[in-house]
Amino acid sequence: MFTQITLMGRVTADLEIQTSAGGTDYIQFNVAVNKGYGEQEHANFYQCVLFGKATERISKAGVKKGSLLFITGDLDLVEFTRKSDNSKGTIAKITVHDWNYVPTGKRTDNNANTGSGAPADTDDGFMDMENCGENGLPFN
Repeated sequence: MFTQITLMGRVTADLEIQTSAGGTDYIQFNVAVNKGYGEQEHANFYQCVLFGKATERISKAGVKKGSLLFITGDLDLVEFTRKSDNSKGTIAKITVHDWNYVPTGKRTDNNANTGSGAPADTDDGFMDMENCGENGLPFN
């Protein structure tokens, strides 16, 4: 069965491509999703994994700690044993099928030309706002 999940959250650490024993590239990272507000605000953490060519795309896009992403994938709840006291726990693990930057409206030196929250040198299929073409659509 497939349990689809869609979420928006921030990457908690810089990404690093790894290679499995079978030779498949993958990236494993965590995403924090803020829930509630005021005194009730808290973060839920999701462990995400990306395989194959998608690892190259996310790496070249410059995703790093703090990047705000919109993620779609397959949710699985995985049991684990804590090393400290051998108690059982459960973690939400997502096999990522698709991801995109979420525009934050903030400009930095890296994204001054795009204004999208994504680094200016990404090849995400979108054109700069100034080059939207005759239909005004920011994609090829």
